[in-house]
Amino acid sequence: MKNKITILLCDDDKYFRMAVKEVLAEHGLVYEAESEVEAEELLNKQHFDLALIDMDIDGPKSGINLLKETKFKNIHSIILSSQKDDAIIEEAYNSGCDHFLAKSQYRTYLEPYIHSFKRSHFTQDFAKFFKEKYITQDPELIEKITDLSKVNLKNKTVFITGETGVGKTLIGELLHHQNYAKDKPFIHLNCAEISENLIESELFGHEKGSFTGANSKKIGKLELANGGTLFLDEIGTMPMPMQQKLLKALDQNTFYPVGSDQPVHSQFTLITATCEDLFDKIAKEQFRKDLFFRVSGLNLDIKPLRERHDDIPLLIKHFLQSSHRRVILKEEAIAKLKTYDWPGNIRELRKKIELLTTNGNGIILAKDINFNFPGAEVQSNLTSNQKDFIKEKGLREFIKMIEEESIKMTLKQNRGKISKSIKELKISSSAFYRIYENINLNL
Repeated sequence: MKNKITILLCDDDKYFRMAVKEVLAEHGLVYEAESEVEAEELLNKQHFDLALIDMDIDGPKSGINLLKETKFKNIHSIILSSQKDDAIIEEAYNSGCDHFLAKSQYRTYLEPYIHSFKRSHFTQDFAKFFKEKYITQDPELIEKITDLSKVNLKNKTVFITGETGVGKTLIGELLHHQNYAKDKPFIHLNCAEISENLIESELFGHEKGSFTGANSKKIGKLELANGGTLFLDEIGTMPMPMQQKLLKALDQNTFYPVGSDQPVHSQFTLITATCEDLFDKIAKEQFRKDLFFRVSGLNLDIKPLRERHDDIPLLIKHFLQSSHRRVILKEEAIAKLKTYDWPGNIRELRKKIELLTTNGNGIILAKDINFNFPGAEVQSNLTSNQKDFIKEKGLREFIKMIEEESIKMTLKQNRGKISKSIKELKISSSAFYRIYENINLNL
């Protein structure tokens, strides 16, 4: 979590303070006091958000006075004590204690409680987030995201569903920052953008020389995410053999890089996202049921833009203010934009506003709005056979076929000269060899 708090730690045991301070370090600035007098001096000099108090700091029940002082100053207080007497515990709560935690359990339960406190303490940040970053006024969506943000997600799993362009990655980043300090990694991988041959290396890494083109050691995304968050976007496109390997790695928190016999341990919060219907893919045996249950811990479904048209004017205003060029969108133009269903959601709306501000008139009317987007032009360039191929075998197989045919054609034109072909194709040598290894050449 990015927000820092100021903490007062009151305990007469130096070594216990050192241990607790280690837990508190990433959450804020910690001031230590080993006596009631030192604590009161600090309370008079410094503002504190949170106080952790030993009930018996200067003797039996001596922490009661500090509790009363923190309550008077409206400081959230936690008692850390070995006391088990019900009467003393009751007196602590009556004196202003917000939480009473057994000292022996602090390593397990203190940090989750502080996470919860910080989330409630900084609730105003959510209002800012929904006004400046993830623009929405939809109460149901705001409630869902806010509730999920209040959960301690460290080393847990989150599953986000929603159509392409609704902002799943942005929500993933929010959840990460609500749970981890700035220096903790947020590792993003779009599974749909990685070829089937390379995805294992991307996830687990590889050793130098483990396959053709592996000219140096590569650290995989799972290892890079250790201590932070791994965000796997479009997990529904992951090949079945890779799903099994990922499931094993998640269950054991251990995996082997390609070409290595040394295990790597990594623990992280896993956030997965998809725009696909995984239930349908499971029924068609295209996605593993056991992996689905492994990743679908805490679920969030993001409504498409067509179901929250009131957000469209807010988004338009935000995109216009972000533009280098100032233009005027008349109400009639905004009304026309609201009638469209936006199949590409927020991403499509942003691109449309960018086109209008770049190429349109300074004052934009309804007649200036049309919905012949570049995406439609790309689709119209496909032949009927190509469209049928995509419908039958999927986009990934179509792209694979295009890659292979392009390399065959270019090599044939260049009489098998690889360097010249790579230059003409405008791809890296590793990308060339990745495709080249899987095709049969008759030059």
